[in-house]
Amino acid sequence: MSTRITNNVMATRLLADLRTTYGRMARTQDEISSGKRIGSPSDDPLGAAQARLRRSDLDGIDRHREGAQTAASWLDASETAMSRLNDILQRARELTLQGANGSLSGTDRQRIAAEVDQLAESAKDVVSIKVGDTYIFSGTDTTTSPYATGTGDAYQGGAGQVLRDIGPGVSIQLNAQVPVKPSGTLPLTGRAILGDGAGTDGRVLDTLRTLAAHLRGTTPGDAAALGTTDLQALDRNLGTVIDARSVIGATQNRIEAATTRLDDLEATGKTVLSDIEDTDLAKALSDLSMQQTAYEAALRSGAQIIQPSLLDFLR
Repeated sequence: MSTRITNNVMATRLLADLRTTYGRMARTQDEISSGKRIGSPSDDPLGAAQARLRRSDLDGIDRHREGAQTAASWLDASETAMSRLNDILQRARELTLQGANGSLSGTDRQRIAAEVDQLAESAKDVVSIKVGDTYIFSGTDTTTSPYATGTGDAYQGGAGQVLRDIGPGVSIQLNAQVPVKPSGTLPLTGRAILGDGAGTDGRVLDTLRTLAAHLRGTTPGDAAALGTTDLQALDRNLGTVIDARSVIGATQNRIEAATTRLDDLEATGKTVLSDIEDTDLAKALSDLSMQQTAYEAALRSGAQIIQPSLLDFLR
């Protein structure tokens, strides 16, 4: 028994086929214009899930890069401060040698002592610098200046380690451990370099205050100390600053390596994400051409198959 296919049935099937073909064309056109193969999760559920994971990875890389940039700024400022502190100590050494000259008058030594006092104040200013809103030589007390007006030489900051994440599973200590005689190693803070005003720690402020006192003193012991213990103390402080700069440089090298690794991870992640969701333009253009050809052929064949009937003219 044969099934009779009417014009209405044929027209319905043709329209359904045309809609399907036109829908494919529209989607391909969207892929070409947007550059994205996945416009919504329904286009490719697995691909959309993979794309979300890759975007999450890239967001993590961005966060780690921000940490690396913060660390780089911190260490650049630390290096600048240590360079200035080195200059201060070198000037203090020059003044010590001048003061040790037995031909100088008491007035000359008083003048040199006044300059040494200013060098001590300058040293405190040097380590009281900030990166953004953060004091970099105050340990974990980053909102507190290491030295403040009205508190003398007393250190006001903390002693903890300041850590930053600079990569997946990689963290770095910004105030890296520096060798400080005779205390072993300490985080790089104002206390580690300048001291805490105790007057017996042998660090920069203690050394400069003692030097100024010897310059103002009038005893043979004061004069003898200028060319011996004072110079030795300054040389120890200079050695500590040099060691600190070496540690800072090594830490900067780690950050540069981490930044390069992050760049590589980002490039790889973006390539993978592009492979997942971006349009293959050559393939899409080829598909669109074939879909247009199929659509036009369907229109032509439909026009030939579905001929107007007498009833169509009578309506």
